[in-house]
Amino acid sequence: MSNLSASSLLAGSWVNMLLYGTELVLGGFYLINARSNVFFRWTLASSLCIDTICTAVVCYNVYLYLILEPQALTSNVQPWTLPATILCTYHAALVEQVFFTCRYWQITRNKLVTLLIVTITASHVAFAWVLGVGLIINPVVSQSGLNLTIVAATLCAATDLLIAITTFHTMRAIKTTFSATQSLLRRISIQSVACGSTTSIFTIIMVSLLVTHNLEPFTVIFDILGRLYTLTILINYICLRKPLAHATNTSEGSSPGGRREREHSIAFGAAHPPRSFTVPVELSTIDELHSIHSIHDLRNPPSPKINTETDSFNAFSRPQKSYSKTFLRHSSSIEYFSAS
Repeated sequence: MSNLSASSLLAGSWVNMLLYGTELVLGGFYLINARSNVFFRWTLASSLCIDTICTAVVCYNVYLYLILEPQALTSNVQPWTLPATILCTYHAALVEQVFFTCRYWQITRNKLVTLLIVTITASHVAFAWVLGVGLIINPVVSQSGLNLTIVAATLCAATDLLIAITTFHTMRAIKTTFSATQSLLRRISIQSVACGSTTSIFTIIMVSLLVTHNLEPFTVIFDILGRLYTLTILINYICLRKPLAHATNTSEGSSPGGRREREHSIAFGAAHPPRSFTVPVELSTIDELHSIHSIHDLRNPPSPKINTETDSFNAFSRPQKSYSKTFLRHSSSIEYFSAS
């Protein structure tokens, strides 16, 4: 690649290996400590397989340029490693976007927005395939290839932003009287924006560097972009589950059977039967033992202490925004107890 230095190749491969190692550690931690369903396991496995292939290609690319063909650093003829890295990177983005799109669909069942997201996602993957196959057939840098790269990267960044904005708006529109549930929805909305904006910003920076012919920083971002997409999935898996596990553990008391009756609540006054709220299955952290306790609590709720404060609260409460039947069908019931 013209005007490409050995230092940028080495820097890109080192940062890529660092992020890839972080993926393996977080992925192993998640699989050991979480009870994920088939969809989440396959999503994680697909991402790790794609990143393993891409990491191997990046390392071989360094070996090719620095050991086998050092003269290729000043040539416009591209080896097979470039289209392979392009396809791996955009397919890593595809897996991440499918994950967030499925979450949005399970919550809202909004066909129009989901179809729009799917269309844009398929479009940038199609452009990536056209670019990759074109480089295999004619491995020479051209203006048409540059234009395809800009279009594919722009569509990819637009998809990330669209998913983040729609998810944020949906989570903020849900209202509930339970502080734990409201905190959960707030975390989902914040992390959606954070993950979507991070990947889109790096993609836009990469395209800007390519257009301005700053190939050295472009190479570093280009090598690690796929790992950033996978890390956003892992961060969502781990960070969104930890607070829920904490909320579930704090709901258990030191009394026999792991259940404690609350005598007083800052939010609701006197003790009252536990309330439930449905959240997507992927966010559930209740293991088998906690599920048994929750079912036992539902069947044998603690006797509430009657006072005027509780009665006035129940009388003041009004029904919240209803959820679709499909949302309830794809959700699990998690018990949240008010903190004393």
